[in-house]
Amino acid sequence: MTAAGRSLDRATTTLGAVAVASAVFVFARGDFSFIRVRGDSVAVVLALGLLAIVAGRRASRTLTLAAGAGFLASAAVVLLALVTRGDSAFLDVDGSTLSFCLGLGIGLLLLGLAHDQPRTSTP
Repeated sequence: MTAAGRSLDRATTTLGAVAVASAVFVFARGDFSFIRVRGDSVAVVLALGLLAIVAGRRASRTLTLAAGAGFLASAAVVLLALVTRGDSAFLDVDGSTLSFCLGLGIGLLLLGLAHDQPRTSTP
């Protein structure tokens, strides 16, 4: 494996660890509650974060893409909930959850897509 491949795998593992670490925001209130991860969204974020960690540790492009697609799908569900219900009381999420899932999803998808790109050198 190339050094670039190992870097992509470390980045995938790091994004997964960030997702898992976000569970601490379940207990945050007041000024420290800048990401709203509560209710069912905690289980989704933890599961997808663990999938990303496994993807990074196993250097699996497929699992990286699956975790990224999962985060994008969860962002779409959050967006749909916010548009249709406004406050989204049944999911207990807000715009910060949407941006968090969207950012992780895009990041993981880009890492998965960059995995097998051949490096071209210019003379």
